[in-house]
Amino acid sequence: MKAIRVSEQATSEDDLGLECIELETPPLPGGHCLIEIHSSGVNPSDAKGVLGKMPNLAWPRTPGRDYAGLVIDGPSHLIGKQVWGGGGGDLGMALDGAHAQRIAIEAEAVREKPDRVSLIEAGGVGVPFTCAYLGLIDGAMARAGETVCVFGANGKVGEAAIQIAAMIGARIIGVERRGSVYRGHASGPVEIIDASAEDVGEGLMERTGGLGADIIFNTVGSPYFEIGCACLAKRGRQIIISTLDQKMPFNLHRFYRGNQRLIGVSNMDLDRFACAELFEKLTPGFASGALKPYPAGPGNVFALGEAGAAYGKVLQGSKDRIFIDPTR
Repeated sequence: MKAIRVSEQATSEDDLGLECIELETPPLPGGHCLIEIHSSGVNPSDAKGVLGKMPNLAWPRTPGRDYAGLVIDGPSHLIGKQVWGGGGGDLGMALDGAHAQRIAIEAEAVREKPDRVSLIEAGGVGVPFTCAYLGLIDGAMARAGETVCVFGANGKVGEAAIQIAAMIGARIIGVERRGSVYRGHASGPVEIIDASAEDVGEGLMERTGGLGADIIFNTVGSPYFEIGCACLAKRGRQIIISTLDQKMPFNLHRFYRGNQRLIGVSNMDLDRFACAELFEKLTPGFASGALKPYPAGPGNVFALGEAGAAYGKVLQGSKDRIFIDPTR
């Protein structure tokens, strides 16, 4: 089979050392599925992993944290099923991942994808949606009627958070620094604050009647951290999934007086089994259409031999979801 292989940490973004080579099809121990990969999203963390900027990396390895495909061998009840998975910190990092024609995964870690989601688009769901679910539902325990503000609304995790918030009936305010339009799907209205034309803190407090947001999903980290702290409602929760600066000032008095919470989220701590459970929780939303995958638009789907170009688009900050289709 063909697979992308990285032998050592890349020296620069211009030379990632991605090789498309022939490998033996992985052996299939008992209780495992052999999956023919039809789609695997290229995440920023996949690229950072090639650059050695992620934890628990194995060398050499095949990258690719997310997948969707067809079970071609394994337990009889799964053969022929279309499945999806990924989103954690083992596949493509500590273990061989899905930027290959086939992958062997334990049946316990495999879930059938909803019919409503195409195979190609299913491969791009994992990392962003598991991260958003961990922060919004498991961490902040968001409820219908609460106000959720998403910093970085048009990023992939930001869009996933907005979709989940809309699905549960929250009021949504998004913050974007590149315009006033939300580009993604949502089953409810999304108000946008254009950070390039409006003061974010003032705009958020004005839209909430001076009360602040119940939940701030901060996908950017340090640039918006102080604004997030200042604009949290009583008993508010700020979710952090990333940052530029590691140390930030923090007003403890305001924090404890407001009965507030700061929630850190990283799906890198999850393995393929824990992520399979998250996929199970997300499935009803995708089956109903309340949640939708990122579109696999023209120019955003690449063959294995074009992995360098796919990774390059991600490293250049593409706002589109980038996919590798090993069947091409």
